[in-house]
Amino acid sequence: MQLSAAEGGDSADPQQGGVGKPSLFALPGRDRKRRRQFFRRLAIAAGLLLASLAPPLIVKDLPVTGGVERLVYDFYLSFLAEEVGKDQDIVILEYDDSTARSTQKTSPIDRALVAKAIVAADNAGATAIGVDFFFAQPTDDEDELTDALRSVETDVFMVYADPEADGGGFWSAEIGPDSAAYQDEFWAKFSQNSVKKTSPMIGTDSSNIARSWPEKTALSQPPLAAAMAGMDDDSFKFDGAITYTRLDPELGEMEDTVAAGMFPTYSLSTWSDPVLSEIFSQQLRGRYVLIGLDIFNADRFSTPISRMAGERKVPGVTVHAHMLRQALDGNFPAALPAWLILIIALGFAGAGALSAQHDRRVVLLSALIIIQLSALAAMPLLLNAAGYDLFSLPITGWALSWLIALIGFGYLARMRTSTERAFARDALGKYLPATVASEILDNPEKLTLEGEERPLFMLFTDLEGFTRISHSQPPRTTARILNYYLDEMSEIILAHGGTIDKFVGDAIVAFWGAPIASETDAANAVSCALALHDCSERIRQQLSDQGESLGRTRIGLHYGPVIVGNFGGRQRIQYTALGDAMNTAARLEGANKYLNTHILVSADIQQRAPDFSYRPMGQIVMAGVDTPIRVFEPVSGEAANFAEQVGHAMLLLESGDPEGAVKLRALSEDHPDDKGIASLVSRIDAIAGGGAYVLGSK
Repeated sequence: MQLSAAEGGDSADPQQGGVGKPSLFALPGRDRKRRRQFFRRLAIAAGLLLASLAPPLIVKDLPVTGGVERLVYDFYLSFLAEEVGKDQDIVILEYDDSTARSTQKTSPIDRALVAKAIVAADNAGATAIGVDFFFAQPTDDEDELTDALRSVETDVFMVYADPEADGGGFWSAEIGPDSAAYQDEFWAKFSQNSVKKTSPMIGTDSSNIARSWPEKTALSQPPLAAAMAGMDDDSFKFDGAITYTRLDPELGEMEDTVAAGMFPTYSLSTWSDPVLSEIFSQQLRGRYVLIGLDIFNADRFSTPISRMAGERKVPGVTVHAHMLRQALDGNFPAALPAWLILIIALGFAGAGALSAQHDRRVVLLSALIIIQLSALAAMPLLLNAAGYDLFSLPITGWALSWLIALIGFGYLARMRTSTERAFARDALGKYLPATVASEILDNPEKLTLEGEERPLFMLFTDLEGFTRISHSQPPRTTARILNYYLDEMSEIILAHGGTIDKFVGDAIVAFWGAPIASETDAANAVSCALALHDCSERIRQQLSDQGESLGRTRIGLHYGPVIVGNFGGRQRIQYTALGDAMNTAARLEGANKYLNTHILVSADIQQRAPDFSYRPMGQIVMAGVDTPIRVFEPVSGEAANFAEQVGHAMLLLESGDPEGAVKLRALSEDHPDDKGIASLVSRIDAIAGGGAYVLGSK
């Protein structure tokens, strides 16, 4: 779009004697000073842009910003963490302070007691057993443990500190060689049995805060949690954030914490008493059993949740439990790609630059800053909802991108004149739908809380029995199916030139004829209705093949006058259509239920899209619509010939020829599986005296 000088473009032609108001990037004229200013501003702007893109890429590696970044991440993870009750799949057996006191052993631990717990879990029918101890020195009771490990049938996963990789952080240099040698001797006693080597590594920082899975390059075998979940070294490739949950305080016990109380925990000392061992072993049946250390100031970590809640550190075995829960759920969100990081940084930099153009309007600038800070705060929530790993988001980096642009372009704004309409127009296109934005850019006066009357082709869809189906399956399954269904249906509507008004649960409202009307709107609307039906049936078949279900889609299509435009409040508007004709389209969708049809269109549609085949379905009176309306079912393919036969019989019937009713009954008998024609014959019999059939409700 070109701007005149009066609209904030380049200055007026000097040969005409005009005096223009140069924009920030006004083209250089004959004046050398203006040319130098232009290139100077261009260079500064380019430098600011590059500078604003750098922070998201380097912020985590810098001391100060890296610490702020991790603090922000901890806040968001703690805020977004799901509140849960006691876990039904995972149990922790802790070698705690009471166990140490009763056994008088801390380092090395009482291996006989560990052996008893492993045997008890095996006898109880545990799904898998994870041992978060590595054994680096000989003891008198080690044979009891090795015998137990050789005898169990349940898969046992035990940490192994590899001296070439992850073991380097677990042993001191003085005892390292001897410990490594003994560890291999210890493992040799049962290496051919069902005990699997796993890595003890957890992704921590210099503050010993466990935020992420260990980096793949630092591992010689899969992490303990991944191995217990059935993953091997080749299939496990995730090194993103650990997904922590919070304990719902109402579902926990008095001694529980929000960071660790969701996993049922028992002291290993319980298994030193045969009676108690027999009682508590039943709690291990069918569960993943993790055995680890919980001694004060030993193998303990802060987590983002414990840090933000001000709670004590949690045992390393609890962190492994969270990782196991994440692995069992298959909850491994994707890292945000670098190109998308840069695009978002560019967006925030652009927003900061836009705000800087209003530096003299304090109220407006304050409002813009609040909005943009809100958008920055909401960005992690949106990306997390979109399935991206929070740990990969450079939130502080984006904030710096925005701040650099705000300050830098504010400096440029003070160097130039006050006219910047071009920037406002560019910004408008970022916040409104493309079709609406284009019309408003050409006609700014249309951005008002009012509408205009015009005829539209209105389409309503609804899923049959969706509420019942949603109650019969998990919410996540319902959400996944509904999102897929709405996405596929929306693509078809947009491909046919329709404007999607809104989604109401599983229903879709769309129209043709606004904001831009076309001569092909009628044909596009009917063609879209047929395509939507085919799409919904294809989705139903796909879900059925997967053992899932989805109701049939009912579609109503009507043409009539409505009020269409922007409606709402001054802070929030919606482009939509209102009027009785919209209600008629909705009633037509509901009438499918009574007429045993999939698509119903009014005579107004049939007359404006005559190139399609229609099966007349009679004249009906719908609830909320006083005037009788003729309805038709658009068909395609082989059904077109049958529709023509029904149409011929209906013409005879409407002309008073009783042969029409005879032919309709014959057609119904020839097509016993067609419920639509059966419904039509039944309604004609019901109104033998003539007139329209009155439906009971929508």
